[in-house]
Amino acid sequence: MCFGALLGLGLSAPAWLSLLDLIHGSARELQPASTHWQWLVPPAALPGLILPSWTVNWANFYTRYVPHTATELACGLVPSVALLAGLVVCGRQLVRQIKWELTLLLFVFLLAMLPTTGVFRWSFRWLPLFHLVLAICAAEALRSLYDSIKLGSPAPATTALVLVVLIAVTMSILNRGGQYAFPLTWIFLGLSALWFLLDVFFRSSELREWTPAAIAFLALLTTYLCIPPNCGVPKYNLSQKLLEPAPLDPQRLYLSIYPWAEEAYRVEKKPQPVGQIVRPGSTSMWAGLRFINGYSPIRPAGIAREFYATIHGEIDPGTGDYLLNYKAGEGGELARLGVDGIVVARELDIAPQPPSDWQLVVSTDEGRVFHRRGAPLARVRSVVSIDSRPNEQFVPATISRINDSRNRVEADVDVPSGDRSALLTFSRPYFRGYEARLGNQQLAITSYRGLFPVVEVPAGVHGRLTLTYRPYWLKWGSEAAVACALVFMLSSFAAIPQRR
Repeated sequence: MCFGALLGLGLSAPAWLSLLDLIHGSARELQPASTHWQWLVPPAALPGLILPSWTVNWANFYTRYVPHTATELACGLVPSVALLAGLVVCGRQLVRQIKWELTLLLFVFLLAMLPTTGVFRWSFRWLPLFHLVLAICAAEALRSLYDSIKLGSPAPATTALVLVVLIAVTMSILNRGGQYAFPLTWIFLGLSALWFLLDVFFRSSELREWTPAAIAFLALLTTYLCIPPNCGVPKYNLSQKLLEPAPLDPQRLYLSIYPWAEEAYRVEKKPQPVGQIVRPGSTSMWAGLRFINGYSPIRPAGIAREFYATIHGEIDPGTGDYLLNYKAGEGGELARLGVDGIVVARELDIAPQPPSDWQLVVSTDEGRVFHRRGAPLARVRSVVSIDSRPNEQFVPATISRINDSRNRVEADVDVPSGDRSALLTFSRPYFRGYEARLGNQQLAITSYRGLFPVVEVPAGVHGRLTLTYRPYWLKWGSEAAVACALVFMLSSFAAIPQRR
């Protein structure tokens, strides 16, 4: 079991190493301690493992206790009652067989009920692992029950029927049914009664072995149909034109200023289609558009912290007003970032300044689009000065044949001879892990206030410059994942003869 856990850890190494790297300096690292108390599984919600319509108070995103249906605890009725029945009927024999699985099950469920640290913030996200281990334990419990000499009574089916009836009565007395109690409660009563009857009348039939899987499937399907899967999550009527870049330009880099999406654009506030102009969150990716702000649950160091962006990409209104009025002109911070397009939601009465640098190209009921006058800014630019290095001057370099892809930028660079080097800036977010090479020569990489990469090229140099994003977690994590995958494949082949 420990070997399997280590193997899974190695296979997922690129993912968790990247999270550990990106969280340093991020807004998530600076979150208040109170956020760790949000969305814990309360002990009072445990009956939801049997009847998902059970509703008690959970701590929400604002650490306020609100009524919440136990949708996250839904496991298809069978696993929880099968494990309980197995522990009652088989007792110590079952505990000896699955003692490690039961330990893991209890440990993971305690993690879901207690505040834990990590980049995922909310402890209830341990529940998928809990459900997986619960299903494994339930399968072993059913096997022990069916092999037991005490097979005369339909233990799991009887347990299911009794528990559903007791929880339904308690739900009615304590008013814990919530808005989804009907018809889900009656359907679960019917399923548990059906399971009991099938166990009674088909006790010696092979049909009995398939009954738990069928009941679990029907219970999960019923839960999905009766309880919306996005309880408490806002819904948006996103425009189908989000797949098309128009009226925005894929060659430009945009900054979008819009109010808090959960308040301004949810269907209760704005039932008409939204998103074609302001592109909230990361919907810009669907059309291949480039925005400097978007959805980020971690909000790593850079744009998110510099511009006080929230998780869904909303720029702080005061910061947005400051940027558009004082930093949008030629030579301003937005120009250094490479921003040559501004989107302003209709709810906000601001515009980029000065007007001589910007032109209004689109105005709709959703928002306005401004483009910097002239052609789109190049993805790689040579600057003669930069305020982060105020006492230095640089020579302009000739840049051509720019090829900008997801993790790599290539460009031909020609720096004049002399005693001054050239300074190149790149319109892409800066993170630790960039490597720059000009031919066989490796160049040092810095950043402008942690916002975008900056590379200094020596005088008299010309050739093909390559900027590649290859962080340590990608290299080491990929090597670990490949090694673990090979171990898994070799172990599988070695186990074939033994199984035969």
